[in-house]
Amino acid sequence: MADKLLKKENLDKLIRSVNASGGRVVAPTIDARQVVYKVVNGAAEIVFDYILPRNSYKEFLFPQTEVVADFKINKEGVELTGRGINPVETIVFGARPCEAASLASLRAIFTWDFIDEYYTRREDKALVMTVACTNGDDACFCTTVDLTPESTAGSDVMLKETAGGDYLVFPVTDRGKKFVEAHKEAFDGAAKAEAKKIFYPDKIEGVDLAKIRERLKKKEVYDDGAWAPLARKCIGCGACTYVCPTCHCFDMIDEGTAFEGERRKNWDSCQYDTFTLHASGHNPRDFQWKRWRNRFMCKFNIYPEKFSSKGCVGCGRCIRVCPVRLDITEVMEAFSK
Repeated sequence: MADKLLKKENLDKLIRSVNASGGRVVAPTIDARQVVYKVVNGAAEIVFDYILPRNSYKEFLFPQTEVVADFKINKEGVELTGRGINPVETIVFGARPCEAASLASLRAIFTWDFIDEYYTRREDKALVMTVACTNGDDACFCTTVDLTPESTAGSDVMLKETAGGDYLVFPVTDRGKKFVEAHKEAFDGAAKAEAKKIFYPDKIEGVDLAKIRERLKKKEVYDDGAWAPLARKCIGCGACTYVCPTCHCFDMIDEGTAFEGERRKNWDSCQYDTFTLHASGHNPRDFQWKRWRNRFMCKFNIYPEKFSSKGCVGCGRCIRVCPVRLDITEVMEAFSK
């Protein structure tokens, strides 16, 4: 039972309160005629009628590019000076439950054998306000990967829309409860409004996650003749990895002159033909289907085996942005047999 109501008319009040405390609000908005997550300064900038923003809010915790150090080369050698990080509080408003569940996956990889403070410190300062889904499309498949449109994993505050366009407020974590209390002037008391009906995408009957994992564990699966036909359409653009909320690959690049410059951490993609290219010229993933095989195995074998977290949250972004409509659920069905 919700004990608070966030009225749409009070969103400006909430945003002002967050900004006044030194934080920022990230929410779905329109940019280049697409719904994307961006920093907003008022409720008028927020889009409320959407299925899922085109990008993932992971870029506010794990930026596409950032400087991690500066270097200088002199007679004495190389001076490398690390850049510090002091993230501001980031409130993600309007996230979907599928995407919130991805935070556990990112946290796992960035704290695996080394604590990457460039990620962890940002996530520690982030608070996620999810909105349960009241609509969807044929790319949504969260229920197929054992999530729901009202899952609370990774969420600090769950919101459910009412018929009047307001939100029933369900704090999930202690941090979420403290946030609601800290900005209580934006929240009304006990709500009697009814929540809208939640949209549940049909579970894909031909997909069996247990069978997929068992098949992917076998060494002979690497040479399975099914991979090439299934991934034959892939052109290696990497769009799927950039919009995926759990993909995390990055590269470290030194940029500048021969005497000074910056060391940058840039997003990378396992779908690029140079991703595993050796200095010798050998490439163990020399065909695109092998690169796509790696992505699929990462999602449904490596992640759950190594980190006990989800490599795929069923958000469907990869399906929506793929220029050749390579549907990951079709491959899931093929490997469920």
